[in-house]
Amino acid sequence: MTMVAPISSHSLLSDLQQPRKGFRYGIDSFLLARFAKWKSQDTVCDLGAGSGILSILALQRGGVAGVTAVEIQDEMVEHLLKNRGLLNLDGQLEVFHGDWRNFGIQKPTRKYSVVICNPPYQAPGTGRPSPDGLRHAARHEVYGGMTEMLDCVRRSLSVEGRFYCVYPPSRLEELFQELQRVGLKAQRMAAIHPYRDRRARHMMVEAVRSPVRELKIEAPVIVYRDPDHYESDIEAYVGPKRRR
Repeated sequence: MTMVAPISSHSLLSDLQQPRKGFRYGIDSFLLARFAKWKSQDTVCDLGAGSGILSILALQRGGVAGVTAVEIQDEMVEHLLKNRGLLNLDGQLEVFHGDWRNFGIQKPTRKYSVVICNPPYQAPGTGRPSPDGLRHAARHEVYGGMTEMLDCVRRSLSVEGRFYCVYPPSRLEELFQELQRVGLKAQRMAAIHPYRDRRARHMMVEAVRSPVRELKIEAPVIVYRDPDHYESDIEAYVGPKRRR
């Protein structure tokens, strides 16, 4: 295994290759990586990897053994490959350029101890379409929805594995139904609030195959202290908020 020196989140934010216009990764990817429980022996599958932020955080912050990043969009894969080279991760980060709906079907995939996904949040027919193709595909279920994503999770996750995702609260009921359909059960959850006095905008979920005693609801994650600053615990992981 090629070992690389950890890099700071602030360095990640400033140095990673990603589209100049259109969709760019956001704070939710960092929060999901922070929520996940990583083990050094983990093999990880990152579905809809984009430019690779979750994959890189799993390797650099989580110290996992290896990651397979699944991404369908040509431009995103181009940035993902550049980031892999930039960080000298060729021996740890495998890239699958294709559709997650086909991943593990045409060629049986190995089983991963962790599958993680920051998926498009908008179901077909909902939300405002974006004229930018990359942004639209990142926010809307253009290349398969929750059902297809969880079918891929079922094919890819090991018996003792853990699945992590983030969705808006409006889709939690659907998520729980789909998890049950593929033999998974939510084990841990945390709500993401932009400010202390604002409602939750997103919910992070950990699900497993094996039976669990009870669903653990963790303390809420508060992102911002004020418009120009993250809360101290978030800043410690993400780095200072960049002013636009």
